[in-house]
Parts: sequence; C-alpha cells; structure tokens
Amino acid sequence: MAETARDADRLEFEAIQGWSVLDELRRAVELSYHCRAFYLQGELAGIFGCIHHEENTGWPWLISGEAVNRGRKAFLIACREQVSIMRRNHSVLLNFTDARYSRALAWMRWMGFEMHAAVPYGVNGEPFHPFTMRGQ
Repeated sequence: MAETARDADRLEFEAIQGWSVLDELRRAVELSYHCRAFYLQGELAGIFGCIHHEENTGWPWLISGEAVNRGRKAFLIACREQVSIMRRNHSVLLNFTDARYSRALAWMRWMGFEMHAAVPYGVNGEPFHPFTMRGQ
C-alpha cells in the first residue's frame, strides 16, 4: 500500500510526523485494534484502521490507492461498514484530515463526519481539519 498510495494520501501521511508512508502505515497498523484491507479485483485499494485514543475515543484512519478510482461505489460501501464497526466501539471518533486533500474532505462529509475549521497540525504545522463523529 505504501507504494501504491494516492499522491494526496502520501502527502497527508508524510505531513503528520515527517515519516515515510511505509513507516507511518506500519505504526498505524501496529497501534490499531481494528484494521482491514480492501481489495478491488485483486488489487489492494485501501487499508482502514482505528486506534484507541482514550477510553471512549477512537482515531479512525484510512490510506487509499489509485485502485479506488476504479471501484468507488464498492469502496464507499466498504467505508460505511468499517465506520459503523468503529462507531459501535467508541462514543466519539476523532482525527485530522489534510486541508489540501479535497477528495478526502468530500468523502468525510459524505460519510457523515462533522468537519471543523482547519488548525496547524503535524511536523510543519500544515492546515488540517479536525473531524468527529459520535458513536451509536
């Protein structure tokens, strides 16, 4: 996934701590209690995960590859399923999305996340939007 990530995903992951996508992805997978890969026609299209942040708060994350562009409907259905699982385990989902990543911002709104005003975040203080969603 680190090799096939969308450019915008790569920029977002690298902006968080300045690590390579591979290092950031390894860290995210290791910390996640819930992690799922999504395939389209045998090609890895994305990886979903959720990290326990506090007792009732989960940090959902996603990295996607170019394969998503060839199967958007299937991907969106899979996203809803994964977010539903995360919501059952946490009263709040919270994380940050790179303000430059317009596709991710549109996806977050479509999924029902509440988007907040951009704030400086990551190693270089790039603008990121905090997003939240209440659990079920």
